[in-house]
This record gives sequence, C-alpha cells and structure tokens, in this order.
Amino acid sequence: MVKTTNIKIYNMEKYLEIFKKIELFKDIKDTELKSVLNCIGAEVKNVKKGEIVLLTGDKPQHVGVILAGRLHIIQEDYDGNRTLMNAVEPGEIFAEALCCAGVLKSPVTVVAELDSVIMLLNFAGILHICPSVCAFHTKLVGNMLEIIAKKTLILQSRMEIIGLKSVRMKVTRYLESFMPNQTKEITIPFNREEMADFLCVERSALSHELARMKKDGLIEYKKNKFIIP
Repeated sequence: MVKTTNIKIYNMEKYLEIFKKIELFKDIKDTELKSVLNCIGAEVKNVKKGEIVLLTGDKPQHVGVILAGRLHIIQEDYDGNRTLMNAVEPGEIFAEALCCAGVLKSPVTVVAELDSVIMLLNFAGILHICPSVCAFHTKLVGNMLEIIAKKTLILQSRMEIIGLKSVRMKVTRYLESFMPNQTKEITIPFNREEMADFLCVERSALSHELARMKKDGLIEYKKNKFIIP
C-alpha cells in the first residue's frame, strides 16, 4: 500500500458530497464524521496516474476509499496476461474483502487510472471497539458487512456474465446489471477496450456486436453511455 499522510480535517468540506455517497458511513451524522475518521486512523494520499496503490503479493492492511479520480483493479496470470476486474469511482471503497478475509498476499493490483485522491482506513480500527466505546462503531461494522455482501453478489454476477457463450449475451446481461439503479439510460465505468477486457472478449468482436445490436434496434450508445429502447 502507498505511503500516506495524516488526513487534513479542514479539507473534508471539499469532499463532503462524496462522503455522503460512501456506504461505509451510512447513517453517521456529518457532525460525527470527524470523530469517526480520527478514531479509525484515516489517512489521505494523492496518487498520480499509473501509480500503484496496492501491489499483487503485498499484504492488504487498509480499506481504501476513493475521493477523486479513478482506480482500476487488475489481476494478472502467470503468463503476465492482465484482466480488468473492476473500476473504482469516487465514493466507492476497495480492499475491504481482502482485509476482512485476512489475506496475506493480495491477488490483485490496484492502480490509479487517473490522478486520484484516496483515503485509507485502518481495518482493525473499523471492526474493533475503541476504548471510548464510540456509538458509531456498531454502524460501521453493519455497513461493512452490507458492503461485502453486495460485492459478493456483484462478483457472482460477473462470473455468470463471462460464462455466457455469445458476445451479445454478455453485453445484454452486463447492461441489464445497471438497470435497477440507472433505469434505461446507462453510464458504464469503462471505455471500449476496458469493457472488452472486463467481459473477457476481443475488442473487435465487442465493437462489431455492439454495431449489430444497434442496427437491430436493441441499444443506442455513444462512448460509455447506453440507452436500451
């Protein structure tokens, strides 16, 4: 994990809207937030595009929260082939499942796709009640369990998607996964190359299938924005 500096509490106002989106802090009042961050040892770091936040083989020790920018979670096989597992956007967290499972060596690399600002939280500080017996700890634990459960379902959904036989079926199922939250106008977190990597298909095959689906009246799209008529 990257080296960090102590969080500057006066900068919290800059990211206040992002903090409201972070599920880990759900049901925690704005007035409690500073105490929460201090209690769980929050630290912040500016990371440049291409900088590694967590390297494969390193021991995960922190739960990460992205405040600005974008991160990619990448898995490499023994031959050096890289697979894009997920993109992490502002307000989302990462490495929580690795910390919860007590993984000694990370199976994935987390790298900054854009210049980013991340906040690192001491995982032990989240789960263990502090000497002050802060009331918000119960909320943090409950929120963390809910996040891990949701991500388990997302991972299961991805495994189902990449197991489908045709590119069209993969695209359709992937876009449908956004519909509960984004209705029929969908914005995905990937460009074409990243989308192809995520779906485990060739980029040219993906581009051709998207064009055919558009011709068949199944979708409309521009860059990473899709409409399902």
